[in-house]
Amino acid sequence: MTQPVVVLRPDDAGRVAMLHGTGFADPWSPAAFRDLLSESTTLGLGAERSGTLAGFVLVQTILDEADILTIATAPDFKRMGIAAHLLKSLMSRLGERGISRIMLDVAEDNLPARSLYEGLGFSEDGRRPGYYTTGRDIPVAAVLMSRSLAL
Repeated sequence: MTQPVVVLRPDDAGRVAMLHGTGFADPWSPAAFRDLLSESTTLGLGAERSGTLAGFVLVQTILDEADILTIATAPDFKRMGIAAHLLKSLMSRLGERGISRIMLDVAEDNLPARSLYEGLGFSEDGRRPGYYTTGRDIPVAAVLMSRSLAL
């Protein structure tokens, strides 16, 4: 079943931060999310399931490009297609706004995420060696990925 996608607002910052904390060794604070969601250049989308925030994605737009800042799925909702659904909705909305390219970076060792992005048409543009260090004994590269949103 497809989950409804909602536009996140600054007052969603607490639950977004809580969900972010379930998937990242260095979670962002509610204040950081509130500030981001208050910016006109930031778009946050959330997937709701039974009144719970099951996943979210945050993107920042600059001119005709967008950069995915972070994406997370709640542990109880992983492997249910929520991240793919959010990303497809995001790309559709961005395309309608005239955004022509979307970019992201992902840890080299995050194979499920990389597979998801590749399946959605993202391709590797480069790498930043040793970029991801938090929560790791050995730093890993960031894989830079992007895809066109041009119609």
